[in-house]
Amino acid sequence: MSQPAPPGDGRPVRGAVPPPDEVVFHSYPKLIYAWPLIAAGIGFWFLPAAWEATLGWVYLFLVLVTITTLAIDLERNYAFVWSVLFALFFFAGKWVYAAYDVPVFEAVFGFFFDLNTRYDRGFGMALAILLAFPYAVMLVWVRLNSRWRITHNEFEHYAWGRADDSLARGAKRVRSTYPDLLELLLCGAGTLLVYSANGSRELRRIPNVPLLFRVRRKLNLLLESQQVVGPGRREATLAEMAEEEEQDARDERVPADQPPVRPADEPL
Repeated sequence: MSQPAPPGDGRPVRGAVPPPDEVVFHSYPKLIYAWPLIAAGIGFWFLPAAWEATLGWVYLFLVLVTITTLAIDLERNYAFVWSVLFALFFFAGKWVYAAYDVPVFEAVFGFFFDLNTRYDRGFGMALAILLAFPYAVMLVWVRLNSRWRITHNEFEHYAWGRADDSLARGAKRVRSTYPDLLELLLCGAGTLLVYSANGSRELRRIPNVPLLFRVRRKLNLLLESQQVVGPGRREATLAEMAEEEEQDARDERVPADQPPVRPADEPL
């Protein structure tokens, strides 16, 4: 009776997703997060005029979220703390008003209500059109100047009109972080960090990668398929890791006022 084939013998597993040969993604500037204003300006144009009061507040909320996303990095922990504090103050104010008839937030709400805010469809459409032009230029420019391609052999960065950059083959550690909650909500964006094999050096920091969770899923498949190697490739990987550790040790021994010693086989 034949025995089942052991895992890792190179035979394809039925139903398994084949690993990709490469992963291509782009790093965008902050303007990528301005898409809500463009979408709202175009979409609100076709809505009834009777909704102008509601649309005005919705548009103001989108402006606030967009400006906050472009201006600061709102970490998830801080966002959670601020949300809890705001909710506590809000419900505490409601309780004080109901129990002691003391208006805490009612004066603030009344002030904004008396402003009679209305959405101007012409203003929204004009702003959307003006933003659409640099937004389109950004999309084209990113395709030319900020394209990343990761294969089994190297990490490549293509920059049109400038020197392309690449990291040689070898074991690498990849980590994804989401420093801004609003960037994550608007575009699923985050930062991709590439470390050396031993994790001691940060080789590349790639910010503002939209849909980073999808990129990371593809990278996991690519790197996992790279880890299933034969004895020769495993020895080469271990040698590369040892070389990186020696380089880290040399960098630590070099004084700050002296340039690092360049290996003899490294080109100038």
